[in-house]
Amino acid sequence: MNRRPQQSRSQYDAFSPRHTARFTASTPDARFFEPRKNMPFSRRILLLALAALLLVAAGNFIANRFIRLDRVSVPIRGLPESFDGYTLLHISDLKGESFGSSQRALSLALNKARYDAVVITGDMISARGNAQPFYALLDVLRSHDASAPIYFIPGDSDPVPASAAHFAGGSPFAPWVLGAQQRGAQLLSSPQAIRRGAHTVWLATGSQLSLDIDAMQKQFELQYIQARSSGGENEIELATYNLKWLEETRAARSDMQEGDTYIALAHAPLSGEELALNPLLSRIHLLLCGHYLGGMLRLPMLGPLFVPSASLPRYGILPGDACVSGLRREGRAYVYTSSGLGSSVQDYPALFFRLFNPPSVSLITLTPSSL
Repeated sequence: MNRRPQQSRSQYDAFSPRHTARFTASTPDARFFEPRKNMPFSRRILLLALAALLLVAAGNFIANRFIRLDRVSVPIRGLPESFDGYTLLHISDLKGESFGSSQRALSLALNKARYDAVVITGDMISARGNAQPFYALLDVLRSHDASAPIYFIPGDSDPVPASAAHFAGGSPFAPWVLGAQQRGAQLLSSPQAIRRGAHTVWLATGSQLSLDIDAMQKQFELQYIQARSSGGENEIELATYNLKWLEETRAARSDMQEGDTYIALAHAPLSGEELALNPLLSRIHLLLCGHYLGGMLRLPMLGPLFVPSASLPRYGILPGDACVSGLRREGRAYVYTSSGLGSSVQDYPALFFRLFNPPSVSLITLTPSSL
């Protein structure tokens, strides 16, 4: 005889008392049968945008911890074969920042790079006057190639390089300059001649080529006489130093020939009008500078968004790449503007940072040109 069992044969039967006992509602209400609503389209777009923004921010943060090495070839008219391939490592605008322990990122960027000299175009010290990152950078350069000379100039944010207020150990130089000199770097206080065979490449600042030496001589001599009469030892030392570098500049300028090659350093770029203003400035073949940090915030296709400078097109709003970074032609001279290494809270609003603009140093290689 077939008898119907009093309970389900399976404890997994969906309608068995044992299975339904765990549910509190005896009868499903209307909500039980409503389909699950999808997330609104606008909310999904917002979440995707936030996720993309976080990915970009993370990638940008990582990219800013490394240093890019740019390689640039500059054609120089009349350059002899002896200087064909002469290479300068151009560094600018460290702003007191560190890239790893002992500036390890710079060591990684240089890797097996070869260069004949290093030129540093200012703003290397932090806004608080911390020179240790600059010293660490010089140590990396010395360990990478101890034979390459290092020349540097101050930027507009660096402490004054020489003053009567310093005189640490009887020197007119500021402590950060003394520290750099102890590490083998040389302040470019007067033009330097680099000779190979019968040809000379001059390395100088724009002001050394444009200043009125006779007028400056009178000013420094008067400063020296006043210092002697006042008996101030620091003032005498500073006046003596000023007369010395002025005399070295005069001697260098008397040796300069029309057929020589002229490379000038300046922290901020000079305009074409400034380069044509003075006969010696008009001889410049290559001007190396920095200052603009590549515009800090950059976007693909648009380039730099804002550079705080009244001398740029549209007062620095979307000024274009040619004005703030890379190689461009100004009359007969080439101007190379480094994007630099650090960031600036002095020149830019506090919320600005390097976006799509990784820190960089440049290898500038000279090549002959008939143009």
